[in-house]
Amino acid sequence: MQISGWPNGLAVDYVERKLYWGDAKEDKIEMSHLDGTHRLTLLADDNLPHIFGFALLGDYVYWTDWQRRSIERVNKIKGGEREVIIDQLPDLMGLKAVNVFDVSGWNLCSDRYGGCSHLCLPIPQGYRCACPTGQELLADNRTCIVPEAFLLFSRRSDIRRISLDTNNNDVIIPISGVQDAFALDFDIGDDRIYWTDVELKKISRAFLNGSNVETVIEFGLEYPEGMAVDWVAHNIYWVDTVANRIEVARLDGTSRRILVWKDLENPRSIVLDPSEGYMYWSDWGGVKKIERAHMDGSNRMVFIDNGGRANGLTIDYSEKRLYWADLDANTIELSNLDGSDRRRLQIASDQQPYSLTQYEDYIYWVDWDKGIFRANKTSGENQTKIQGHLGYVVDILVFHASRQEGWNLCAINNGGCSHLCLANPSMLDADGQGRHNCSCPMHYSLNDDQKTCSPPSSFLLFSQKQEIRRLVSEVGTPLPEIVLPVRNLRNVKTIDYDPVENFTYWIDGRPNLRQIRRSFDSGLNTSVIVDNANNVFHPYDFAVEPYARQLFWTCSQNNVINITRLDASSVGVVLSGEDERPRAIVLHPLRSYMFWTNMVTNPTIERAAYDGTSRVTLISTDLLAPQALAIDVANDLLFWSDSEREIIEVSDIGGNNRKILVDSQPLLPLLMPVGLAVHGEYLYWVDKDKQVIERVNKRSGKDRSIVMARMPHLSDIVSVEAATDALRPPCAHNNGDCSHICVADAKSESGSGMRCSCPLEFVLDVKDHKTCREPPTCRPTEFTCRSDLNCIPFVSNV
Repeated sequence: MQISGWPNGLAVDYVERKLYWGDAKEDKIEMSHLDGTHRLTLLADDNLPHIFGFALLGDYVYWTDWQRRSIERVNKIKGGEREVIIDQLPDLMGLKAVNVFDVSGWNLCSDRYGGCSHLCLPIPQGYRCACPTGQELLADNRTCIVPEAFLLFSRRSDIRRISLDTNNNDVIIPISGVQDAFALDFDIGDDRIYWTDVELKKISRAFLNGSNVETVIEFGLEYPEGMAVDWVAHNIYWVDTVANRIEVARLDGTSRRILVWKDLENPRSIVLDPSEGYMYWSDWGGVKKIERAHMDGSNRMVFIDNGGRANGLTIDYSEKRLYWADLDANTIELSNLDGSDRRRLQIASDQQPYSLTQYEDYIYWVDWDKGIFRANKTSGENQTKIQGHLGYVVDILVFHASRQEGWNLCAINNGGCSHLCLANPSMLDADGQGRHNCSCPMHYSLNDDQKTCSPPSSFLLFSQKQEIRRLVSEVGTPLPEIVLPVRNLRNVKTIDYDPVENFTYWIDGRPNLRQIRRSFDSGLNTSVIVDNANNVFHPYDFAVEPYARQLFWTCSQNNVINITRLDASSVGVVLSGEDERPRAIVLHPLRSYMFWTNMVTNPTIERAAYDGTSRVTLISTDLLAPQALAIDVANDLLFWSDSEREIIEVSDIGGNNRKILVDSQPLLPLLMPVGLAVHGEYLYWVDKDKQVIERVNKRSGKDRSIVMARMPHLSDIVSVEAATDALRPPCAHNNGDCSHICVADAKSESGSGMRCSCPLEFVLDVKDHKTCREPPTCRPTEFTCRSDLNCIPFVSNV
């Protein structure tokens, strides 16, 4: 029976064999026989605004109404006798009406549950027994058991299981949110399964009954085709086929680290041997091969290099053999774990094995066209079809304790490591004594105790439309960048960093938000610093002042420069005027200078003290479209890009000694440099149109090179150096005890090297010279000075 509306409630009249339902879209109550015939409208009324809960008791139909906030009833035969039982009940939802003294009806499940050990389910033909999720029905079709072993397999849109102890068909594990499940593995210790979803670009986990679905890894994944669980150290490894990386993290997704990234062309399948400390993976690049390395990524070597596309790598841990499917030869091969005794398993010639797993005396494999098969793991004999007509199965494994046995030093207190304990064959020395092998999240460094980790103190952050990434530039081999796990990034315009509290800040440029937000690099403690609830601002650019604990930001809607404290409280406006168009902004914390681009008809680059005083125009000629600014604090240099002239220029902070540092060349064009950053001896920039990050020697303009390419939607870049006491300016301690703005001033009257000041709407108290107050209300014949709270009368010359 087809219903065009919204049938929110159903009720059955078991005596009269009729079905009743409420339609929340058509605003009516309908009825029919149980076979769908004799359909009638029982009640249609404008006063049925939103039916939700629905029940039948005796001669009446009862329902709840969201909008009327009432419980009502009507006669079930003629639709009359409508009555409000109770009203003014907020948030009404479901409804059940029960006669506790009249229990009627019977079916075969009424008699001792039909002989079922767990669930008895009535059906028109009688009944059938069923089991809770995670258990299997024996051949007697009555008794449920927890199977000792079963097959798990991913079928793109779902994950299923087949018991190896019973004759049951595959059962879907009720996991929500699966779109394109690919690689599978499990952790026997807590009965969880892990899977990659190449459509959602995530790695997730859930209990075997499908409950408690959690996302483990969700940032910086392109195509996670292979994945394996280290059940001893409680780590998870995966290969990204598009990003060409092998990574590791804790099972909860923390402490993520890239292990292998060089000379990977098309990595696919991965398998671990924690007891021996090795990992194996296949690569389908120009030279198809299987490689092996220690589980920390070291001691990498080619294991097999004269075969086809290897997939479905699996290990027989008892016999110490590696198995794989050769997709080009349509065969299954195996070798010892030292690479010796390589041979093919003799299976039927019409088979096309894709993914493999091993259990006891059998090797199991998936054939996309034919189903799941098994054969003797040594001879290939006794080939048997386990299940057919399964469709697109991409991974398979056996869930059993024997598949996750073994031990290493990481099993005890994570090897004493603060973050990652990664097994390798050298964890036992010649005397059999254990040695720790700790590792750190990407870009973190291992401390001298060889157990704990410290975060990076010098790095670059750069932003794309929906991501913020960290790049560590070291001498020698550059480390790969990582994506910060910050959620809900949608339109990142500009970024900055607070090295004191280690917060990353960004402008969220979505039209309905336009906020300045912040978060730790872990993605935790995300908060709004500059709110825009009424959409009265349009933050364009900003700069963090780490010592004064303030944030300077330009507003393209109001054409002002604002200051907001890092606790989100407002300081005020320090620059405003009809002829002002402040856009890009940078700070010089040691001198309390702010620099900004003024995008008037003839653009300029200007400088002023933090309070807007001592304003100077630095650059006013040969300037068409200044796009970004950067400051070299150590050397008092100012850099800017001009997108119209396609150049990057530099001068000192007084606007002198101006020169072109980078210009556009035929082989190295400069198109749209939207962000600049001074880091060490280099000036870095992001070119939005070229989709690259480049750098050049900041003094000579030489050694220009591309740091990263094929990076779409680039928006900004910032250099981060750890805050040190040696660079602390006079305003670093409690903002110089100033209520609003502290300005470094070597000529200050107090001799402290600083002075307090106020935003435009306040004046400084002349008594304590620290506190800003609202100016007094003066008579029309009086005026005030910015530095004085007193009303001063006009003096007539007459």
